Amino acid sequence: MAPNDNHTDIYDLGDKYGYLPYMIERYVEMLGTESTRRLLLFNEKNLPKTIRLNSLRAPFSKISRRLHEKGIKLKKINEHLPEGREVLESPFPLGATPEYLNGYYMLQGKNSLYPAILLDPLSNELVGDFTAAPGGKTSHLAQIMNNEGTIVAIEISSKRCRSLKANLSRMGVTNTIVLNMDARDVKELNLKFDKILLDVPCSGSGIIITDSTRKSSKTLTDLANFNRYQIEILSKALEVLKSGGELVYCTCSLEIEENEIVISKVLEIADLDLKTIEIDGDSGLTKFKDYKINPELSKAKRLYPHKTNGEGFFIVKMVKK
Repeated sequence: MAPNDNHTDIYDLGDKYGYLPYMIERYVEMLGTESTRRLLLFNEKNLPKTIRLNSLRAPFSKISRRLHEKGIKLKKINEHLPEGREVLESPFPLGATPEYLNGYYMLQGKNSLYPAILLDPLSNELVGDFTAAPGGKTSHLAQIMNNEGTIVAIEISSKRCRSLKANLSRMGVTNTIVLNMDARDVKELNLKFDKILLDVPCSGSGIIITDSTRKSSKTLTDLANFNRYQIEILSKALEVLKSGGELVYCTCSLEIEENEIVISKVLEIADLDLKTIEIDGDSGLTKFKDYKINPELSKAKRLYPHKTNGEGFFIVKMVKK
């Protein structure tokens, strides 16, 4: 960080780091000038490395002990993420250890652990994970279910399906069916799901810290295109959710078009209850520019990178009436 960054005009700072002007404008409206400054400076750092211990392979204590013996120092993240560990030190690349190759842990960002935990799938349920590759959240669901019940993991890309299957195999997942199809066609399966995880394709503005190209790669037109797709796939998912069933919708985007606007639109056409999410984070936005946002969106959570020391995420949990 340059010595005078804290005194630089926020738009000049955004230009210095390569952001499109519209992004800075909306971040200031969401967060205020000083919090936006902290977000921009945070995105120039490196995120702490985190892993998810996999109880399908061994108890957490055994995995931690094995890694400790190799000189890998771990720290528990928080009480809400019992399987999550921050990696304080490692003499080896984390993706090249025998323990990784044998599925004792998954390289996974801290905030990406919340969606599966919040969905809380039970061992006797039929669970859908739509747009499932590369399998971090799918294998997390299987772990929570102790490899019982059934998960239907859908992925539209045949190439990404291969990585999904490889990760599920490595992690010891045996309760999951992988389908190479468009999740918008899920009704053709003639299934009714107890719970659905919908981590939709998005613009990725919450993970600029790991992909700096996002600062300038997505326009407002791109956001409108994502919005249409996200509304469509969420609407189709709700059609195959049982009455009383639960769905967690999430993105790694900070953009309101992909988050609160999507949910507000779907609330106009579907009979849903939004559930309050009890994790640290900011409430969903209920006012932004001239958008019409359902006040129930205050029950959603926004996980801003600089406030949570993790990836940017939006998460909402809903129940179909």
